[in-house]
Amino acid sequence: MEVSPTVLIVGCGKLGIKIGENLNEQFNIVGIKRKSVDDYNDFRMIYLDVFDPLFDKTLKSIDPKYVVYAVSADDQSPLSYKNAYFDGVKKSIRSISDNCTQFKHLFFISSTRVYGSQSNILLTESTIPKPHEFGGKALYDGELLVANSDLSATTLRLSGIYGAQRTHLVKIAKEQPLWPEKNRWTNRIHDEDIVNFISHLLNKLENNCLIETLYLLTDNKPAKLFDVLNFIRSSVGLNSLDVNKFDSVEGKQLKSITTKQAGFIFKYPDYKSGYRSIILDLNKQSKNSDVA
Repeated sequence: MEVSPTVLIVGCGKLGIKIGENLNEQFNIVGIKRKSVDDYNDFRMIYLDVFDPLFDKTLKSIDPKYVVYAVSADDQSPLSYKNAYFDGVKKSIRSISDNCTQFKHLFFISSTRVYGSQSNILLTESTIPKPHEFGGKALYDGELLVANSDLSATTLRLSGIYGAQRTHLVKIAKEQPLWPEKNRWTNRIHDEDIVNFISHLLNKLENNCLIETLYLLTDNKPAKLFDVLNFIRSSVGLNSLDVNKFDSVEGKQLKSITTKQAGFIFKYPDYKSGYRSIILDLNKQSKNSDVA
């Protein structure tokens, strides 16, 4: 009987767990998480920090073919970001090199924070990052560690993540006092498209196809925040709020070149399709709770 390739997910927060659950039928999934979760049994979970002395021994026993580094910072402090995206990445690269005989490819989950506040140009994979704050700088430092390592690796640079369990913008849309004072450009990627894209790349690797070292993961439809908020309001039966369409709008506008070249088709190609699905799910949950 053929044994499924092992995928190790280092960092099992919301996104890491979703990646593992999506890959679980095709691959042998092992997750590493710092804090324990009660009664989690969708795939094997090991509660361990990458800096723990047992990490190398654990990695050697798992001997994964693929590693997804999806660690999140514990808090919004420079030290926490350095720990997650520089020190943790550096330690993981060394541990993989020293202990994994079956290893084939590393995926590093990064963010479009690395671009900084660049405006008035369309940002793509070829745009040189210019991070201006500690979070973006730490992420970019991690990207450089991955790019300059001897490991076969790909960085996934994610724009704003939304999905069925990430509905904060729905709450903001409903309450006018929560709206920001200024409109701005926004970019997003549905979490289902993230996990489907990782699956897409893994299948390419399993078929010995080459993949890129960097992908900007965004739906390629930059949208003004107030347009998104008003769309959500109309979708839940509320009146649109008047906004000054002539106000200047700043912020990043992103476009991925390499995701299209990879032959990937988005399930949610824009915010309208994504939020329609989210609001439909919320309505179903509300009806079920009423029945209960």
